[in-house]
Amino acid sequence: MLTDQVKSTQWHLNDHEYWVLEQLVQHRGQVVPLTMLETVVLDSGAHQLPHNELVGIIYHVIDYLCAKHSNLVEYIPEQGVILYPASQGKHTRILDLPNRLLSWGQYGIIIVALLAVLLFVLSNLNPPLFSKADVIRQVLTINGQVVQLSVFDNQSPQDAILHADCLSTQLKQCQEVRWDSISAAISTDRHYVSFILSQSETQSLQFKNIKLAVDDMHSPFITQEWLHKVLICG
Repeated sequence: MLTDQVKSTQWHLNDHEYWVLEQLVQHRGQVVPLTMLETVVLDSGAHQLPHNELVGIIYHVIDYLCAKHSNLVEYIPEQGVILYPASQGKHTRILDLPNRLLSWGQYGIIIVALLAVLLFVLSNLNPPLFSKADVIRQVLTINGQVVQLSVFDNQSPQDAILHADCLSTQLKQCQEVRWDSISAAISTDRHYVSFILSQSETQSLQFKNIKLAVDDMHSPFITQEWLHKVLICG
C-alpha cells in the first residue's frame, strides 16, 4: 500500500502492481525493460503479464507518484521504465530542453527583440565613404601595356596633377609594368603617399600596398630607380 501523507490518500496495490513498483525501486536510476516487468515472479510462481495491463500499471504509478514529484517516473514506449533517484524539477526556461517548443508569444518576443537590435545596429552604422580620384590616367607603356593610374588628394588638386604627370612619365619609360592598376593617395598631413597596386590574372587578383614618406609634396619624387626598387617596374 502506498500512502500520500500530504493528500491523505492511499493506493492499495495488487500483486502485479507491487511487482512492477518493486522492480523499479530495485533498479532505481536504470531503465527497466518491459520484457523484465512482463515476467511476474510471485510466491505462487512466474507468469506473463499482458502488455496492456502492464502499461496501465505504469501509468497508474506515474499518476500517483508524479502528482507530487514531477518527472519522478518516465515511461519509454516499447523500451522500458525508469524511476529516477530524485525528482526531476520542471524546466521553465526556454533553452533548458533541446526539443522544447516555443509558444507564439515567445516567438513574438524573440522577433521583436531581434528587430530592435537590428535597428539599433543599423542606426549606429556610419554610411560608407566613397572617394573619387582627383586624377585618372591611362598610361601606355613602351611594350603596349595599358596601366590604369588614379591619384587622390583632397587638399591640393595641383599636387595630384603634378604627381600623376610624374608617375605617368616614369611608367612610360618602363620596359615592363608588373601591375594593371596603380592608385596613389596623398595623406592629409602631406607627409606620406600610399600606393595600392593590383594585378588581374586568369584565376586570381593580386594586391600590394606601399607607403612612402615624402619630404616635399610639392616636388616630383618618383624615379625609375624607385619604381624598380619597389617592383612596380620589372
